[in-house]
Parts: sequence; C-alpha cells; structure tokens
Amino acid sequence: MWIESIPYAQHLDVFGLIVIGLLVERHYISRPSIFANTIALNVHFYQNPIFEPLLVWYANIGLVFGAIAMLTYLMDERLPSSYYELAMLVYSSIPAALVIFLTL
Repeated sequence: MWIESIPYAQHLDVFGLIVIGLLVERHYISRPSIFANTIALNVHFYQNPIFEPLLVWYANIGLVFGAIAMLTYLMDERLPSSYYELAMLVYSSIPAALVIFLTL
C-alpha cells in the first residue's frame, strides 16, 4: 500500500482530527473542533501509552471537556464565554498538536 511509505502513517488518524480542528478554527473555536481535538489526544495516548500523570489528567479532563462541548452542541445550548477562552488555551488544535508531537 502507498500509505506505508508516508512517515508516521500510523498516526494519520490523530493528524486528521487535528487538521479538521485547524480548518474549523479560523476565527473562533467551535465545539466540534474541541471534541475532535480531545478525541485526537485520547486516541494518541491510547495508541502510545504515557506514564506522565499530568498528561494523563490533561487527556482525561479533555475527554470530559469535549463531551460537554458535543452535548451542548447537540442540544443547541450555549456555553459561557469562559469555557471557550479556556478551550482556546488548552484544547484548541495548536496546543493539542504540540502535545501530540512532543509525545511521539
């Protein structure tokens, strides 16, 4: 298969979710991109187990953060602006991608 010749091909699922998040986050962070980024983090750490407790907490809190984002999105509810500010700092595509790249 051609995909086998791509470097880091085993991580394309995670990279794909991060790229989707980056494309969606042009002007603001959306709840689907928060969800995609937190899922990407958790898939990455599931496939590449880590033993650093802070990163485990980061991923676990992210999973809850992403679930809240999707539930409120599906229910057409609004979240406070502080939620989006925090999400932009810790779970937008750039911080998520940095954590993933640094733990490869």
